[in-house]
Amino acid sequence: MNSHDAYSGYRSLLPAGVEGENAVAASIALQIPLLFPGASAKKVKIPIHFSICGKDSVAPAAPTLKYAKQAAKGEIEYYEDFGHFSIYQGEQFDVVTAKQLDFLSRNLPLEA
Repeated sequence: MNSHDAYSGYRSLLPAGVEGENAVAASIALQIPLLFPGASAKKVKIPIHFSICGKDSVAPAAPTLKYAKQAAKGEIEYYEDFGHFSIYQGEQFDVVTAKQLDFLSRNLPLEA
């Protein structure tokens, strides 16, 4: 990830005192140009939930929305002012996970 907020966003997710490693295997560089995960959305036949952040600097909202709309049973939640890393903490985390849990409870009901 090379967005302006990637490093600080990643660091904000680490527990206090944990340094973490800012590295990946070099072989991933050969795979990334071949990955188009959104292109497979139209093939998904089961319910699928998309949490899309309007201010996402890593996975831009416009292409993500385009692909999400192609999923036959896609359910889209769009968060205009949320960023890629902001949904993993605090109030935004609570908002997003509540929607995700609602989706799961409707589509993967627990059996007694």
